Amino acid sequence: MLGGAINLVATRVLPLVKPMLAVAADPFDHPDYVFEIKWDGYRCLAYLEAGHTILISRNLNNITPHFPDLGDMHRQVQKTAVILDGEIIVLRDGQPSFAALQSRARLTDKHRISLAAQSMPALYMAFDMLYCQGNSLMEFPLADRFEELKAVVGPNRLIVVSDGVRGDGISFFRACVDRGLEGMMAKRLDSRYLPGTRSPLWKKIRATREADLIICGYRSGKGSRRLGSLVLGAWNGKKFVYQGLVGTGFNQVEEDELLTKLTAIGAKRRSLEMAEPAGRSVHWVIPEMVCRVEYLTLTGQGLLRHPVYRGLRNDKNPRECRPAGEQLF
Repeated sequence: MLGGAINLVATRVLPLVKPMLAVAADPFDHPDYVFEIKWDGYRCLAYLEAGHTILISRNLNNITPHFPDLGDMHRQVQKTAVILDGEIIVLRDGQPSFAALQSRARLTDKHRISLAAQSMPALYMAFDMLYCQGNSLMEFPLADRFEELKAVVGPNRLIVVSDGVRGDGISFFRACVDRGLEGMMAKRLDSRYLPGTRSPLWKKIRATREADLIICGYRSGKGSRRLGSLVLGAWNGKKFVYQGLVGTGFNQVEEDELLTKLTAIGAKRRSLEMAEPAGRSVHWVIPEMVCRVEYLTLTGQGLLRHPVYRGLRNDKNPRECRPAGEQLF
């Protein structure tokens, strides 16, 4: 698992801070907002003090050992006792690659981590500054914090200041989508930093994709939920291939209707292979029901990332459902 116990040397001068979070929204224009690229990476607060860099994840895990190539970030800023807010990314062909980032994060052997740092170097995309010289900036407006960020972080090889555009969010979002990026963030220029709070002052606008996929099984829910998730597959021309699980997007009525239909087509044999132990808890069904899902992107294994169920399709033959990356809408 990524991360571990926090190294308390990070708090010698600076306090631990939970990152501010955003709410979901649709693209919009507004003169009081700045619109930034939503980077496909790991959210991370960077603690930069004299002599060391410590990287703390959104869940307050110390992820510094996974990214030794970012270990000199404290040498790249003009002042000390700094906390930056940003994302760690890995580029592939000039684009952020979450799959490449994940492949690095899974490593535990120091030698392999070192090799990966050379072959897949990370960058820190900074978009906010919370502390500078030990003093909190969180009560200042975002616009002021960003100006201080640009002054403290000059051109360097490890940290990139993630700049944006003001006011014109819709065209900026279209440009992000056209470049294959995850989406954009919208932040009020006068917003204070609210640690650990999911605030409408910050909005995340994602670009999503769609796919028609086959329901090959399901997992039971817990508590009040009878249906946990659907097992999704696609037909690659020879066999059914696993596409991932979707457990969001259906309400109570849809959940009951799906369970009634799925129970009626139960099967004793699985129609596709999926990684254990997840496969052990699956109720398999005859692969004849097709559903539409929205998703953000695909993992390196070709599985859906952040899928959402959008309903059944009774007009499509299961063997017309190609793997998600091959479907165009």
